[in-house]
This record gives sequence, C-alpha cells and structure tokens, in this order.
Amino acid sequence: MKWANGQVNNDNNNSFKPDFLVYNLSGSVKCIALIAEFKPTEQNSYVESDLVKLAKQMKAILNKLITSGVIKPKVCGIHCEGENVHTYVIALPSSKLYRMTNASKVKLFKNLNQISLLPNIITHMLRLKGVASETAVHYSYSNLKRSVPLSPLNWLSNDNVVLSRVPKRQKK
Repeated sequence: MKWANGQVNNDNNNSFKPDFLVYNLSGSVKCIALIAEFKPTEQNSYVESDLVKLAKQMKAILNKLITSGVIKPKVCGIHCEGENVHTYVIALPSSKLYRMTNASKVKLFKNLNQISLLPNIITHMLRLKGVASETAVHYSYSNLKRSVPLSPLNWLSNDNVVLSRVPKRQKK
C-alpha cells in the first residue's frame, strides 16, 4: 500500500499521482490492483474532476496489465468525496471498449451513532478486495508460466511417417 507518492505512468508519458494505491509484489515487479482518490466535499476541481482522473489512472493501469500478459485483468478504484464512497471496476471486454462499472456506493459514518453502517462498508470493501486479489493472482500466474514456443509453420508436415530402428553395432 502506498499513500500519495505512487506514480502511475500512462501512454503519453504523463504521470498520475493517486492519493492511495494497493499493489502486489510479484518478484521485483509491482502489480497495482487498486487506486483511490479522496477529496472533501467543499473542495471542487475546476480543471478535471477526481472521477475523470480516477478513470484515466485506472485505464493506464489496465493497459499496463494487458501489455504484461495478464489474462482478463480488472482494476479497482475508490472515489471518496466527503462521506460518500463510490467503488469502481474497469475491464476491457472487447477491442477498444473500456467498461468502468460502479460497483457500489457507501456512506461513511461521522459519529458513533452511525456505527451500524460499518458492516455495509466492510462488505463492499471485501468485494473489491476479491476483484483486486483475482487480478493479482492472474498477474502472478502470467509471470510464472513459460512462454509457449511457437514453431514456424513450414516445420509442419502432413506426409506419412515411417519409423525405423537402427540396429546396434556388434563388437569386433
């Protein structure tokens, strides 16, 4: 886990700095599985909303996972604005179609009278943890497996095969 110092590089050599990120170390390589943006309700961004920024960061991470050879990766995101927390999952179901779904919306509690909201918050975070863990496992498998050797097509033959045995030479 990392707070506010982690950088996510995208294709245009711009870098994003999410407020929070969760990653898995596979060997010496970092696999980012979840990022989060936090903002108080009274603070508005006029350049770009945090949700758009979060979506761009999630897309950059998804692209990196796909180029690393991860099969069907998903990236999780958390957008917290004031007491409202939205969780998102982004995936690439087909060519050039990035699908970002709103997994849940949860309200945080401000005082002990609202502690009954805690099980709901934990349930939604555990669901997000499951998606992030699945991607981390896929990433680990993609690093462990051998690359499949591809033989050139001209090596293949459809001719009939004849097996023969060469007799051992006798001693002189």
